[in-house]
Amino acid sequence: MTYFIDSHAHILDAAFDADRAAVLDKTFASGVKNIVEIACDVGEWAPALELAAKYDGKIFAAAGIHPSMAGNFSSAVFEDLKKVLGQEKVVALGEIGLDYVHMSGTEEQQQEVFSKMLSLTSEIKKPIILHARKNAAPDDWGVYGDLFKILKSDWKPSESGGIMHCFSGRYEDAVKALDAGLKLGVNGIITYKKNEDLRLTIKKAGVKNIVLETDCPYLPPQSKRGKRNDSSNIPEIAQFTADFLNIHVEKLAEITTENCRKIFGINF
Repeated sequence: MTYFIDSHAHILDAAFDADRAAVLDKTFASGVKNIVEIACDVGEWAPALELAAKYDGKIFAAAGIHPSMAGNFSSAVFEDLKKVLGQEKVVALGEIGLDYVHMSGTEEQQQEVFSKMLSLTSEIKKPIILHARKNAAPDDWGVYGDLFKILKSDWKPSESGGIMHCFSGRYEDAVKALDAGLKLGVNGIITYKKNEDLRLTIKKAGVKNIVLETDCPYLPPQSKRGKRNDSSNIPEIAQFTADFLNIHVEKLAEITTENCRKIFGINF
């Protein structure tokens, strides 16, 4: 039977407050076996653990400080994060990284917080989930240069590596990510009409180097633009990606699910 994993979701977002349980029921009925819930700030860590406990074996958590919330970082938060990452149901550090659109303080402050969180990987042997968003200038890809520079300096990778979430860079950025031991997160944006360059980059990277995600409630596939995204859209994203890569969707499901299992240590 074909199973999928949504490697990046925000099920605890307020957009799901009215019907969260129903959305999850629909998701698990759709063929999505597991979800990794991303807790992006200190106030989200405990609720993510509670959700993972409620849906034991189905939902897992990742914990970190999103770069747009870097202003919330402190030495006390750092110690709390270390404890949270030690929890069994927390399978990754993330999402962390750099965001030059939604700024919290300066670029330098974001970089400092990113570096400090990466320092945890020498002690906490878990994968990372990375966020990189460039500014609006078409030819300014400096966010990737800054991110890879800090990774090289401060990341002590585990055997399972990590994920470049919502990858939207150039092929040369994909190569650097893959060389660093990361997989590329593919979500609804691969279906957007304007993203032919991204589709070709993913095709060159190859299915063995990707994982599937939704980033819900954000970034729905093209057929649902303007609507709330949820994890039940993973099969649609998978089918579109498989068609573009000219492989059977069952094969894509097998490969991407196995990639997630290896990264997160999920066994079933």
